[in-house]
Amino acid sequence: MNDDARPTVQTTQTSIEILNVVRRRDSARLTEIADAVGLAKSTAYKHLVTLEQNGFLRRDGNAYRIGLGLLTYGEHVRHHWPGFEEATEAVTELTERTQEEVDFVVEDGGRVTTLVESYHPWVKYDDSVDTDSSASYRARVGDSYGMHSTAAGLAILAEYSEERVERILDRRGLPRRTEHTITDRATLFEALERIREDGYAVNDQGYTEGMRSLGKAVCGPDGTVAGALSVAGPTYRIDGAVLEEHLPRALEETARSLEAALAERSRPSR
Repeated sequence: MNDDARPTVQTTQTSIEILNVVRRRDSARLTEIADAVGLAKSTAYKHLVTLEQNGFLRRDGNAYRIGLGLLTYGEHVRHHWPGFEEATEAVTELTERTQEEVDFVVEDGGRVTTLVESYHPWVKYDDSVDTDSSASYRARVGDSYGMHSTAAGLAILAEYSEERVERILDRRGLPRRTEHTITDRATLFEALERIREDGYAVNDQGYTEGMRSLGKAVCGPDGTVAGALSVAGPTYRIDGAVLEEHLPRALEETARSLEAALAERSRPSR
């Protein structure tokens, strides 16, 4: 639920809803889009033509798909995000150390979004599988997740005040992803307290069955949260000494190294 009461432009909001419909379905026809957003086909068509002419959508026969124009904006955001280069180096380093999937995420509007990712050949992914499905566990740049259902998101929440966490929960809720997802506030706040004590978060199949991940918040030189690093892999491999010793140590050392790099980056050049 979005409690932002600032005024918006309805036509712009409608175009955004159309983009979301097309993205979720991968491709959609005019009638499907009009029905999904509650518009007359003639009105929906005008939106589609405008979005297509500006490169945000493309025609594929009688269907529409997301256009390359959005890629330009997305890459601009990533490469101009404060600390992007340093985060990329940290993700590469942690991937080499752990030989597992590694991500760097940032919080945006009460969700976490993947800014940098790295994979190894063992990662199985079918592009035909919806990334919102628990059948898929590979994150992609730009994917966003509920903070309560990922290790990185939990690690960031543990750095926030109780009041800030409450505001996020009021807006986003605690939707269930799997039978292991945290879905009530008392359990969440207990988990956040443990994360503060341990210094890192463990998410045991809370987002995807069979997947376990560890996350640690990364702070900028001003002490505010810049994002979080996470390491993820199948439960049969993220277990025992790997879970309890190797990955926490690698995560801690890489996070500290990234924080040092961010601090160095913020120093004025001479």
